[in-house]
Amino acid sequence: QNLYLYGKTQMSAGTFILLMLPYSLVSLLLLMICVVIVAKRSGIEVRGAEVLLTEDEKLEQKKYLLPAYLLLCLLTVAHMIPYPVTLGTVALTVLLLDRGTLIKVDYSLLLTFVGFFIFIGNMGRMPAFCDFLQKIIGGREVMTAVIASQVISNVPAALLLSGFTENITALIIGTNLGGLGTLIASMASLISYKQVARQIPGEKKKYFGWFTI
Repeated sequence: QNLYLYGKTQMSAGTFILLMLPYSLVSLLLLMICVVIVAKRSGIEVRGAEVLLTEDEKLEQKKYLLPAYLLLCLLTVAHMIPYPVTLGTVALTVLLLDRGTLIKVDYSLLLTFVGFFIFIGNMGRMPAFCDFLQKIIGGREVMTAVIASQVISNVPAALLLSGFTENITALIIGTNLGGLGTLIASMASLISYKQVARQIPGEKKKYFGWFTI
């Protein structure tokens, strides 16, 4: 949602960072407090991350790919490299050096979001729904984005609501805050839940309950 709305406003990267900085700092502080509390209650020692080294030659060759991909993406976001160049470079590199990654992609999760996009596309063509949205969004962009994100996730919410308001900065704030709600409010949250369900299936109900709270 950030990349889409950032591109739509044509604002600079610095302006975007400053817009979200207060919310990011508060989120970081709350996250750190939660980590310390949970660590103390469960007896987990909080320390610096340990880097695991491997002798796997293929992994050794590929360890430079992620930083390179990240750099290309950042340069594309900063409008220094056209996105087709980045897309082509990453796709070609993956096919040549890391095609096994394509098998590990969670395509069911991607299809879930395709379903969301089809849904909001259809809803956006319904005159009654469009009239309703036009009436409620004016001056309430942040709250509308927060609420919509809980039901259809924040990326589809950004796409849908951006067609009904010129106040895109409010949508940026609203969809970011909205992504911190229900499990479905953010793709990142769904990914983390699927990791928990896969690795410790007996804890997934407990995780879902605490996450929602």
